[in-house]
Amino acid sequence: MWKDSYLVGVEFIDSQHKELFNATEELLRIVQIDDVDERKKESLHTVDFLKGYAASHFAEEEAYQLSVNYSDIDAHKTLHRIFVSTVTNLEKKMIAADFSVPVLKEIAGFLTSWLIYHIAGIDQKLKRRERLSEDKAAVITSYVDCFAKSAGEVLGTMAELATTSTVFTKYSGSPDDIRILIGLVGDNKGEAVFTFTRGLALRVIKMMTGMDITEVDEFVFSALCEISNIISGNASISIYMSGKEIDITPPKVISGFTGEDNRSGVYVDTECGRVAVSVSV
Repeated sequence: MWKDSYLVGVEFIDSQHKELFNATEELLRIVQIDDVDERKKESLHTVDFLKGYAASHFAEEEAYQLSVNYSDIDAHKTLHRIFVSTVTNLEKKMIAADFSVPVLKEIAGFLTSWLIYHIAGIDQKLKRRERLSEDKAAVITSYVDCFAKSAGEVLGTMAELATTSTVFTKYSGSPDDIRILIGLVGDNKGEAVFTFTRGLALRVIKMMTGMDITEVDEFVFSALCEISNIISGNASISIYMSGKEIDITPPKVISGFTGEDNRSGVYVDTECGRVAVSVSV
């Protein structure tokens, strides 16, 4: 999964980033192991390594940020702490599920999406000495525009997909589409729904990982949930900077869709397909 475009130009950080990618790819290999005892042993070893290595890497990266007077170190630290906490919770879920393949795929999907965005997006700001967010009020025309813009930016960062157009229209989709819901709380309560065509979903995963995945499974669902979470998190920061209190709830997959929906929203078209973004508050 490693790409040279992820380099930040600091040798020890780039080397450690590669090790984190290796550990995530190892988890994907473990999913293929049929022997349950072997799968348990290797899963525990890999996740334990990932927790320890990530914590060590984050500490060294933060020390480097301090040494170069990086202006947004506190925000970066927060992201690191959330990641370690999330991996610890996922480890508990893995053990409770007796190392089942679906749960291992779910964990691998989250790790893949989080790692790619953090290194390809967030850590590149370290290279350019940019803050994670601007300390100024953002101009927000509407919530849906903000979420749509964030979707285009995140897909561009994670899968190198260029946005070709955005179209506001009534949603009309297929039962094969994958829909992720994010709850919105704060000044305005509501929800954001991201609808990925099956073709775009599989293409995004291939662009991110280099893997030819033909079936939508727990790995794909989990990866798309984390992508939607990142999109919503970035959008909520922009909305917050405009002076409105907003927070998001964990993503969840909407099942049982029949292909009929009265929602309106924005289609974000890319060279490989489209994602529909609907926001209701």
